[in-house]
Amino acid sequence: MFIRLLIAGLCIAATGVASAAEQVSIVVGPDAPFLERFAADELARQLTEVFSDVEPSVATSPAANANHVILIGSPESNALVKAAVGDQWPTLSDQGLVIRTVNGAPQATLVVGGGSPIATLWAVYELGHRNGIRYLLRGDILPNEKRPLDLAGHDLVMEPELRVRTWRTVNCFAVGPESWGLADHEKLLAQLAKMKFNDVMVSVWPWHPFLSYEFDGVQKQTALLWFGEEYPLDGETAGKKAFGGLKKFENPDFAGLSTPEEMMSAGVTHVRGIIDAAHRFGMTAGICISPLEFPREFQAVLPGSRVAKSVQDLTVIPGAEQGPQDETLLRLVETQLGALRDTYPEIDSLYLTMPEFPEWDQHADTAWDLFAPRLKERGVTINSLIASARGRGLIASGDRGERALRGNLVALAFLDQLAARDRTRNDPLLSRRSGAPFDLVIADVDSALFPVLDAVLPSNAVAMNFVDYTARRVVANRELLRTVPADKVRSRLIMTLADDNVGILPQSSLQSLGTLTNDLQELKWEGFSTRYWLTAELDPTVYYLSRASWQRDVRPKDVFIELFATITGKPSAADRLWLAFEHLEAATNLIDEHDLGFTFPVPGLMLKHSTDAPVPEWWTEAVEHYTEYSNELYRAHGASNPPARKLLFYYAKRSEYVLDYLAAVQAVREAAIAKAAGDQDKSLEQLEAAITATYNCINTLADVAHDQSDRGLIAVLNAYAYRPLLAEFEKQSEAE
Repeated sequence: MFIRLLIAGLCIAATGVASAAEQVSIVVGPDAPFLERFAADELARQLTEVFSDVEPSVATSPAANANHVILIGSPESNALVKAAVGDQWPTLSDQGLVIRTVNGAPQATLVVGGGSPIATLWAVYELGHRNGIRYLLRGDILPNEKRPLDLAGHDLVMEPELRVRTWRTVNCFAVGPESWGLADHEKLLAQLAKMKFNDVMVSVWPWHPFLSYEFDGVQKQTALLWFGEEYPLDGETAGKKAFGGLKKFENPDFAGLSTPEEMMSAGVTHVRGIIDAAHRFGMTAGICISPLEFPREFQAVLPGSRVAKSVQDLTVIPGAEQGPQDETLLRLVETQLGALRDTYPEIDSLYLTMPEFPEWDQHADTAWDLFAPRLKERGVTINSLIASARGRGLIASGDRGERALRGNLVALAFLDQLAARDRTRNDPLLSRRSGAPFDLVIADVDSALFPVLDAVLPSNAVAMNFVDYTARRVVANRELLRTVPADKVRSRLIMTLADDNVGILPQSSLQSLGTLTNDLQELKWEGFSTRYWLTAELDPTVYYLSRASWQRDVRPKDVFIELFATITGKPSAADRLWLAFEHLEAATNLIDEHDLGFTFPVPGLMLKHSTDAPVPEWWTEAVEHYTEYSNELYRAHGASNPPARKLLFYYAKRSEYVLDYLAAVQAVREAAIAKAAGDQDKSLEQLEAAITATYNCINTLADVAHDQSDRGLIAVLNAYAYRPLLAEFEKQSEAE
């Protein structure tokens, strides 16, 4: 049957004069959905990049002169696929994909398809991977040499081990994706689609310019990026060459804007663009907000509310006067959610997160009264939960752990009340305007509540769980993951790829993330969401997640070596790079263990080290690891094929920046020690050394600045390190 259909297709196709190149017909169904047509175009592009002497064409039937035929889609979307595979089409989920050579066809024929249009697109990208293309965040790395096309020998069926693979974006800080324009987001999303990520979470803050609403006569006026900080690029800016003559570092989509109205308009366009781009690549998209935090102008209509402790203190949170059933608070949150739904009607998911520093604990006993009847038969008491929170090995333990637990109980009781009210509304706010419910995801619930998530979350909500700030810390407390009732509550884990508390230095948590990925598979969690700021060194980490999400029990080292052996063309280079990233992860862990917040990108970044405390021994150990990291990068760079050298040079130059930065930190400490000892000359000498090292580190970064995050880092280092050092040197010089 297939042969007859294929011959019929050849007869009705346009004929042409055969060329010396191999003619490849990529065939989609006449009514193929957009993603399958896009998949066909992507395959045509990849074939010309990987194989020599090929001329691919996309049509709804094979060309008469085709030497090779590739059928795109499923039996439902493409009759030729149905005819080719017959009853041998595998049973697939909506994420399952298939790549299969068809035997007995008149031409070399391949079927590339899936259980849905997006799975078909993933099948095309998987074929590209098997043909030697490696997808990274910054772009594709192609094989060093082209080779003849061969469609024989394919028989692959894949299903994911983790069905939800979420990429978090926007966040906060100029060093992160908050600084990216829409074009930057679109470029990255295109790469993530190739790595089979299937969900995007736009994480926004109350002070962002992405949501406008009015409540009881107060209009939201706060519309800021990166906590309202500004980054001028004047004549004294180190590394200014990275900015192309700009006078100020800005997100390009907001350049020159100043009024709240201008910022809000641009912000809504920006986020809608991210959502639209995600949908074009077959991903679902959602927005994450902290529903119990508001810009400070709303303190006037929420009597008794308190200013939240955070960078620049830009928000207010409920105080002792507002309990979980407070009518004014409920109406304010409903107003916020209504604005969100109406502003972004195309979102698929709504993420509601617990406050990072929950202090709304005055009503914990009242909140417990709501949940206690649901937990009576389990023998759970508020005191047993408090004991768990106080005694755990997390940052939030002891008194902080108890406050976090009690604050979470009140916040969850509030959400319970909100959901109950919502069910009685004619236009539920937790649903789209069409009436279909959002995928409701509750994030950051305190880990002491993990065993009772099914009792404290709104009905049918997903739990997106956060254990601690870094992957290393989560691994150290991984027994908490086993307390989550994943058989009753859909569960995801927030995976920190690079932490803002560890800071702006290169980081890797690849081996810790490997342990956590295996745990998620074993515990049958549905997936994960990423957490990061700078993407610079994250290529191997994201690549690992993209592969491990589809294959059980893969070791990070094996995936890493395979990646770099492929792109460098030299197994020896891959081995050196593994050593490099082992040193990088060791340095990351040292900072995490000894000084969480070491390079947190806020004012005081550098001068907070200006104390007369002794130089910590671990600083020397960290410098040694970063030095070995840098050495191995340069050794691997020299041993690699050309396609990988640009990437490795970027890593290597950034490793130089780290060594200069750490030298500056050391000099700042030595200056403070000398000053305390009354040696002003030595203090000035060390400050001058710190200025020189900081200037050098920034210019090194500028040599290889790749994206907005790199440029944001240069702006931040000028604002919080270089300029403060100049000012301190001048101050001490004048006082001499």
